[in-house]
Amino acid sequence: MNTEAELLHAYREWRRLAQAEAKAIQTRNWSLLSDCHLAIQDYQSLVSRLTEEVRSEWRLAGCNLAEKEQNLRVLVSDLLELTRQNHGRMQSTLARTRDKLDQLGEAGKNLRRLRRVYGGVAMCGHPA
Repeated sequence: MNTEAELLHAYREWRRLAQAEAKAIQTRNWSLLSDCHLAIQDYQSLVSRLTEEVRSEWRLAGCNLAEKEQNLRVLVSDLLELTRQNHGRMQSTLARTRDKLDQLGEAGKNLRRLRRVYGGVAMCGHPA
């Protein structure tokens, strides 16, 4: 596989992982999300290295650099959009989780108040 093909393959894998991240967020599979995130970091490094190599190859081969760079920008733009969507999903999930945590905190406070009010009083025939 030549460098350009390796680069395109790396971008496809990065995209696949970003889609898997989205699924992991939707299903709350935090282990998968973490694995995907770590793998994406590896692909980011690989893409960076391959991009430099392929640019050198393009220059040496006399390729139309503007066209080649535009093709890369399309791939990067797609990945950035997926990343933004995943970030939005995570923000929504985090907000819902915080709301639920706040509700549970309020429920806990109410239970403590009830215990203080009813303290040692038996309720419904059950000892306190």
